[in-house]
Amino acid sequence: MQHIQSTVTDLPINCKSAADHMAQVLAEEDKYANLSEHCRGKLTELENELSKELKERVALVAYRI
Repeated sequence: MQHIQSTVTDLPINCKSAADHMAQVLAEEDKYANLSEHCRGKLTELENELSKELKERVALVAYRI
């Protein structure tokens, strides 16, 4: 079995490529909506309402589209 390093720069080439691809995908998804405090409060209220109804924690995210 090959020795696996813990830093991205020391990863085997196939892992480094996958890490680079994931970083690129995440950067493209970093398009969060710029919500006001009032809107963030509404999202939190809806998260709490859904969490109670579903009996599990729910997180909502707002993206610009």
